[in-house]
Amino acid sequence: MIKGDGMWKKISLELPPELENTLKKLAEEYGFTFEETLKILLKGDFLEMEENVDRETVERLLKKAFALEKKLYELEGKWSPLKFKTYYLAMDNQNLAIQLAAMIAQNKRLREKAGLPPRDYSNVEKKIHYYLNFGKKEE
Repeated sequence: MIKGDGMWKKISLELPPELENTLKKLAEEYGFTFEETLKILLKGDFLEMEENVDRETVERLLKKAFALEKKLYELEGKWSPLKFKTYYLAMDNQNLAIQLAAMIAQNKRLREKAGLPPRDYSNVEKKIHYYLNFGKKEE
C-alpha cells in the first residue's frame, strides 16, 4: 500500500522468483519485513553505504543503538513515577491554595466584624494565584 493524494492505495507487483528470494534474504538479514523492504526500495528511502563501512562497523553500531534504546527504557521507567508524583503534588498545592484563600477571606471578614484594622495579604494572594493557575500561562 502506498499513500497518494491523502489516501492509501494498494499496488500489486510481480517479481521474478530469484529477485523475490534475494529481497527476502536481505530483509531477514537486516531485520525488515519483506513488505518494508519493498516500500524502502520503491520510495528510494534507503541509505547509501559508504565505501569504507564494513559489516563489523554496522553490527557495532547496531549493538550501540540497542544499548542506547535499553538505557532509554530504563530512564523512562525512572521518569514515569516522578512525573506521576509531580502531578499529584501540583494538585495538592492547588487544593491547599484554595483552602488558604478561603481562610484569608474568612479572616478578613472576622477582622472587619471585630473592628480590627485590615491586614495586607497581597504577598500570600500572589502565591495563591500562582498555584491556582499552575501550568497555565497568564495572558
